Amino acid sequence: MNESDMTVLGDPRAGDRSGYRVLPGFGGTALFDADFHSFSFAPHFHDTLMIGLILEGEKRFSRGRSWHRVTRGGLSVVNPGDMHTGGVAVRGQRLRYRAVYPGPALLAESGLPPGADFGAAVVDDRTLEGHFARALDPDGSAAEAEEALLIALTDLGRRHGTGEARWSSASCGRSVSRAVDYIEAQLETSLRLEQIAAEAGIGPRHLLRGFRRTLGATPQQYVRQARVRRVCGLLRAGEGFAQAASAAGFADQAHMTRVFRSLLGMTPSAFLTAWRASLT
Repeated sequence: MNESDMTVLGDPRAGDRSGYRVLPGFGGTALFDADFHSFSFAPHFHDTLMIGLILEGEKRFSRGRSWHRVTRGGLSVVNPGDMHTGGVAVRGQRLRYRAVYPGPALLAESGLPPGADFGAAVVDDRTLEGHFARALDPDGSAAEAEEALLIALTDLGRRHGTGEARWSSASCGRSVSRAVDYIEAQLETSLRLEQIAAEAGIGPRHLLRGFRRTLGATPQQYVRQARVRRVCGLLRAGEGFAQAASAAGFADQAHMTRVFRSLLGMTPSAFLTAWRASLT
């Protein structure tokens, strides 16, 4: 990926940049390139597996309630639904990594369930390092990358997977599940904690405890993530930026962009550009 394709994050003087691209095969698989000196993500989660290959430096990240470090050649692994953060281990020391977010079709083809679960947050496996390096090489063709990804994910599951999914809305407590359903249906509203708890049929304190226990997040962290996910879907469907911001419950387009960047490391515009490029 060229430097001109990278999105500047945080303070431009810090040199934090990221890029986003989408492979067209298997229904679309997202790839993320990070070049950080000081940036760290706000707590967030993904609907799919995230695997990051460290190219330079050291990454410090949380997964659930645990903190981890991974260095050059290692893989950081975050399961679907795991609340996590991630960024430089030492401010001012360069961190470069590439991450892949395989879509459901690619996971299925590699023999992994949609909620693929890996017990280890850090995988140090030189064979897999080589597979993922070939798969995530920005100079390779999309066809070669998709083939290499299939090989890499199949081997990852065979060597390090546990098979069954640990998280889904259905596996949450009934009150948390009701709260999640309410949030998803009312994203365009203010979504105050008291109202969410009332709809779930429990008090705010118990709702907070339930969210932290089952999702590793607070209700408001979940709201932010759900709104960004809604924006992604609306932009892919052809909605304008301002309209998507309003429909997802953001105060305005600038608010949407700030939250989007803090969670995904890119602007909505960069996301949409990469998505469109994957369709051509």
